[in-house]
Amino acid sequence: MGRTVSEAEYQQILLRRAIFRREVEALFAAVDLILTPVQPFAPLTLAALATLGEQPDLIARLQRYTCPLDMSGHPALTFPAGFARDGMPIGVQLLAGQFQELTLVRAVAAFQEHTTWHQRHPAKG
Repeated sequence: MGRTVSEAEYQQILLRRAIFRREVEALFAAVDLILTPVQPFAPLTLAALATLGEQPDLIARLQRYTCPLDMSGHPALTFPAGFARDGMPIGVQLLAGQFQELTLVRAVAAFQEHTTWHQRHPAKG
């Protein structure tokens, strides 16, 4: 698909990305970190993951929270923060301002110091 993008369209994409990056960075004037879910629904089964190539809509839904923030260029970490009713792990993403990697790592380390989600595993079966 990338080969179908013209130079002018590519420049527009880069411009929109720069604007988005500045908008996200502006949020950090009021907060130190932003916490989001990794995905908008419970974790997928291995069977569902095996069919991702046939489901572009599902891929887009999986990337709903992570892809835009990846595009901002801000440092982010994803980590386990619980389990769904079916026993599958649930992840969250923590985002920090530009050049705030140390704040980000310290926050996740503090979370893991006070929880055990990162030590648990889903039931086998």
